[in-house]
Amino acid sequence: MQLQQTPEVSSFTADTHPTKSTAADSSAELQRLKEEVQRVTALATKLLDVTTALSDARSVEDVTRVFLSKGVEVVEAARGVIVAVEGDRLKVLGTRGFSPELDAQFANLTRDSEIPIVHALRKGAMLSIESAEEFREKYAGAIQGFGELADMQTYLAIPLVHASETVGVIALHFKEAGALGAADRTFTQLLAQATATALHRARSYDAEQEKRRHAELVAQARADVLGVVAHDLRNPLSLIVTTTELLQEEDLAATQRKQVLDIARRAGKEMNRLIEDLLDTVQLESGKLSLVLEDVSVVAVCREADETFRPLAERRRLKLTANPCDDGVCVRADPVRVSQVLGNLLANAIKFTPEGGDVTFGASPSEKEVVFEVRDTGPGIPPEQIEHLFDQFWQARKNDKRGVGLGLTIAKGIVEAHGGRIWCHSVVGEGSTFAFSLPAGGAAQEQPPLA
Repeated sequence: MQLQQTPEVSSFTADTHPTKSTAADSSAELQRLKEEVQRVTALATKLLDVTTALSDARSVEDVTRVFLSKGVEVVEAARGVIVAVEGDRLKVLGTRGFSPELDAQFANLTRDSEIPIVHALRKGAMLSIESAEEFREKYAGAIQGFGELADMQTYLAIPLVHASETVGVIALHFKEAGALGAADRTFTQLLAQATATALHRARSYDAEQEKRRHAELVAQARADVLGVVAHDLRNPLSLIVTTTELLQEEDLAATQRKQVLDIARRAGKEMNRLIEDLLDTVQLESGKLSLVLEDVSVVAVCREADETFRPLAERRRLKLTANPCDDGVCVRADPVRVSQVLGNLLANAIKFTPEGGDVTFGASPSEKEVVFEVRDTGPGIPPEQIEHLFDQFWQARKNDKRGVGLGLTIAKGIVEAHGGRIWCHSVVGEGSTFAFSLPAGGAAQEQPPLA
């Protein structure tokens, strides 16, 4: 019996060891599952905090900050980037964990860039790369500019889609191969979805804020117009009222009457100029400035300016020198507006150049444009003021004696409406040079030389 029982005991004993091993394995598996549940629960809690922060974000800048500071950290990524889609352009909103060199490369992203984040955007679907070797194999062409990406073992790019509209794309890099399990991928997609919603909402908020700021600026500009124009119109209007009263005096001599009429005429012209400036400003702001384009002789423009401003320069004891370019050079422009811009710059130069100074103007052609210049030996303009010269009403706010402060603003608008540029170079104590360019035109008829 014992001999018969021994195999049974042996058999029982042999079966007992696998049972203990299975129990141990099950216990380890349960522990692993328990830890995984705890990890996923903690991750879900953190993700909830991130989505809450994203829902509270009001601006695109806020969304970018939350995604990079909290979102990238929650999914335990080593690096992250968020890109916005703006029409046909891609705009990198921010990065985390990249070198300055790679940041510079990201700044040049286009829809044709051959890197995973743009590839995912074009596909309209999540793109996953599981190893550095896979990256090098699939994106060999990107190694030169984006080689730093290849040092990551896991790479994930997800388009940001809200209500069927792709508003951007994110990319996350991980140091370990196979770093993302099923739960991690799900949470990452939830992060992308929350980011897409927040980015769409923030854009609307930013647009609304911009609209509100614009409305406030328009309201302020209207207030400026009323205040500044009321101030500038007061002087000529007072002169007209005063001269009208003087003309009513019967014993006023003929010579005095003529002088009074001249004063009233100048005051009326000044009021007319101010009103025309305001009308030009309104047309420029509304994009309704009317231009009658034709080939305009540069020599003819300079001749007219010389004839108009030479008497004024002589009265102020200034030397006015005209240096027009060769005969036959033209600009494609509205002749009235060209004379208006050049006249404005000459009037300013003569006004602010002290007695005995020099004012020189002329033009120089190139293949595609003609550059007009007005140089003076006036007091010059401090560097911190040059950037404001073409701002609406800036002169009036800084110095009432300069007038309403619309002349340079209008000049800039007219030049840019022609497709040209306007700028200023100045040295305090030496003088200023104002210049503007206009598109070159065809050949002009020969003009008589300037005297």
